[in-house]
Amino acid sequence: MCVCALLVIFCCVSVIKSETCYGKDEKSIISGIRSSLKTLEDKLNEKFPRCPAGWKEYKNHCYYFSSDKMSWFEAERTCRNMGAYLVKVTDSNENSWIKNMITSKKVVEQNYWMGAGDYLKEGDWRWVNDLSKVQYSAWKSGEPNNLGSNEDCAHFYQPHGFNWNSKS
Repeated sequence: MCVCALLVIFCCVSVIKSETCYGKDEKSIISGIRSSLKTLEDKLNEKFPRCPAGWKEYKNHCYYFSSDKMSWFEAERTCRNMGAYLVKVTDSNENSWIKNMITSKKVVEQNYWMGAGDYLKEGDWRWVNDLSKVQYSAWKSGEPNNLGSNEDCAHFYQPHGFNWNSKS
């Protein structure tokens, strides 16, 4: 029994010892490969952008800002027909970027739909693309309020600096 335990310990130690750190030559080769891959990726992105024309990229996601006026359900269907979905905002940086994009369009009298809704169960806000629970939010003060008992969709609300608002 003692010999087996020593053998197992010896094998584990020898496996760890066989994984030596990279030497200068190996590090140089790996660095060169990474640099070449980055250059190739940059050139490919120039020739073949990740996002279609008219779309904006943020953290490897493509965003389309439409100025067409439509209901939440029409907007959701339009996005699906484009192979996309209404935006799912996951953090404050993304929310700030979206708000900056909206305000830079100089279309300040317009509100923009997002993919959050509580149409399945009142007060249970979920993202339409995967039905995951809304974790991050940027509701304007007092929202969501379900005004008139029928506000089940969320949008970026212009009168309050494009903070989130519930809407029917």
